[in-house]
Amino acid sequence: MKLNLYSNMHKGASIGFFPLLTTLILLSVHYFTGALDWPGVGEVRAQRDFNSAIGMSLLTGYFWFALRLMHQNVASTLISLLVKTNQLSQFSSHRSELSLEFKHHIFNAIIISIMITIVYCMFEGLITVKQEIHVLFLTATAVPFWFLAILFLFQISSNIKYLTNKVLPHAGGNIDRLKSIMTILKLGTTNSIFAMGALTIFPIFWLKKDIPSIDVLVVTFFTGVVGFYLFWPVIKLKKRLEDEQKEVVLILEEHIEDGIKRCAKQQESVTAVSIEQLESEKERVLKMGARIFAPRDKARVAACLALIPISWVLLFVVEWLIQLPRYH
Repeated sequence: MKLNLYSNMHKGASIGFFPLLTTLILLSVHYFTGALDWPGVGEVRAQRDFNSAIGMSLLTGYFWFALRLMHQNVASTLISLLVKTNQLSQFSSHRSELSLEFKHHIFNAIIISIMITIVYCMFEGLITVKQEIHVLFLTATAVPFWFLAILFLFQISSNIKYLTNKVLPHAGGNIDRLKSIMTILKLGTTNSIFAMGALTIFPIFWLKKDIPSIDVLVVTFFTGVVGFYLFWPVIKLKKRLEDEQKEVVLILEEHIEDGIKRCAKQQESVTAVSIEQLESEKERVLKMGARIFAPRDKARVAACLALIPISWVLLFVVEWLIQLPRYH
């Protein structure tokens, strides 16, 4: 499995080639084993297998692509942070540490994904009963699906935490440090927005199925928990940026006030030019607060959140089209 560990190499469509190929292979396997045979009316089990085959195949490719894109974005952000502090020579060292942590996450994700699949098989009684071949393949392909989903969730928080704890402390002070925080904040926002996109695929699992109230509550709760988990690092970074911005403004105001007093005493070491420079720096710091989330970033977040209910609406539209007479 080629995961393109923390590479900043831009190779066009290659970053999505293997995830797309994997999705197509999984769909082909499910097609030839019978999981994608069109279910008849009332065939609840066949409909569930059909939905699972499509949903898990799409999400497996999506999470793999998301991981590759995340690693590329992390590498670009890391380079940007190191360039600001003239520490680009340490990129290989940081990349090695990130890769080591990634390998630990791989091991943990494998164990958890296998455990989830085994528990599911026991709960559904798939172990003690002889199953059709398409069910066996569905069960087997659930492992890479859970593996990539869990690995992605591990990585999306650990990468931001690493950059914040290991790279940010060396970012210098005042404006340079604030710019570094904003760079990490934008990375976290981008990763979270892209991760939320996976939730738009989930309605496929309920195609042509009754949606009981308990499922609605569970899906709503799950969406809220995942959304909180994804955006919590962003919220913390935003709060940190605001706090440090206030501290920098207070320090600059103290320097300006002190400079004015010294200038009033006609001390030559302080000039109107230096006070003006401090005022300009203060103005730049205050403007940075307004750029924490530009209108374009807010629009992206809003569009991503809007896609979730839109995907459910599309599910109902597809079900309505399927029920038309010409599809029977």
